[in-house]
Amino acid sequence: MTTLFHADLRETSPDGRFVLTARSPDNATNSHENGLTPSAKKLPFGRPAFQGSFHYRLLEQVPESVEPRVFWERWQKDGELSPHEVLVSDGGWSVIRTHGFDPEVVAVSPSGQDVLRVWIPGLKQEAEGDCLIWRPLHAMWTTAGVFWSGASWPYFFHDGGTDFFVWRTHWGQRLVLDLTHAALVPEQESPVDVMDATEQREVSVLLSELTEQLEEVRAFFTDPDAPRPIRPKALRALAAIHLAGVHRLQACLPLLQEWESVDLPWSTGSSLAFPGASLEAQRFRPLVQHTMRLLGTKPRGLAPYRFIDHHETWRSVPECLPDRRERARALKQNMRARDVLLQMGNPDSVGKESRRVDGDTLWTETWEYDFLVEGQWKTLRLVWAEKRRSRSRITHMEEVPAPWLQSDARVREFLDLS
Repeated sequence: MTTLFHADLRETSPDGRFVLTARSPDNATNSHENGLTPSAKKLPFGRPAFQGSFHYRLLEQVPESVEPRVFWERWQKDGELSPHEVLVSDGGWSVIRTHGFDPEVVAVSPSGQDVLRVWIPGLKQEAEGDCLIWRPLHAMWTTAGVFWSGASWPYFFHDGGTDFFVWRTHWGQRLVLDLTHAALVPEQESPVDVMDATEQREVSVLLSELTEQLEEVRAFFTDPDAPRPIRPKALRALAAIHLAGVHRLQACLPLLQEWESVDLPWSTGSSLAFPGASLEAQRFRPLVQHTMRLLGTKPRGLAPYRFIDHHETWRSVPECLPDRRERARALKQNMRARDVLLQMGNPDSVGKESRRVDGDTLWTETWEYDFLVEGQWKTLRLVWAEKRRSRSRITHMEEVPAPWLQSDARVREFLDLS
């Protein structure tokens, strides 16, 4: 099993009134429930892991008081997984997302009572006790637990005298909780218009705030383990950028244009099309440029990917080309990847797929270039196929109506890497 880490957590309500904390004695920051002093569970390299026995506290910031008031306290229950995220509303409602092989979302009332437990199916086949069940469409089962909340957007809202909590996944599915009446609400029966409006408002506010602090955002993602006040908001940046496109928030376009300039390499892999080169993906730029296209605007064309080899080819690859569609006419199927890059610049999207051929697994790599033609988006696809005993070459080349306008496959690939 992969090592699981559960850091201490702290979340403040939007208006600053409440603070929800989760602290474990295994992080040496909190005593045990029986009063014993903490002692961290450390791995050989010194970092605590598999933390448990979390102590949750809801604190209220009292005006003109030095110390906050303890609203309620709660200890991690027997059989309950440790938390990876906590949230608190202006009204004092709290939500805990546990992580592991059978994660849950637990809602706690302002009085400190567990009012809802929603189970995300994992290794167990059946829920235990009074758990409700919610099945995400695209959960990922790994040796580090079940992952389903990456690049998601959780939020509270009030409508018609009822308090709600929503967890919107990056593929658009929503977990909707009626906190007031302790119910899991089918998405088709929930107040969709109000949820859309809430998401649009919150996304616009967050993107505006983060754009004013881009250097701090960059610093956080360069060293995400360093304690920084911007951390909670910075972790929602990808989800905000994505939702700006989902909701077609034209007012966010000037903000996105600033985000495109953020040069922040994030992940590195190999390339089938360019053997011997490393494929380096940017943290924000692929998604920022995708969102800009959804808003009907051509990005500047700064590289979302770079192919880096020992010749440092990437340094000579052009960016911000205004005439890529015209340059594409010079492409031929026998061209080398390096020559395609020098002609076209870096692709807007890179994807890989495998196929079985005579008992072997062979791969294809697809490069996509997007063009805005008379107000319509077109996509040029270059497919590189792995061949036995020969270098990869373009086996297919075509221009098609942009598939990402009808499918979320591309954006899901961007976000699944987050």
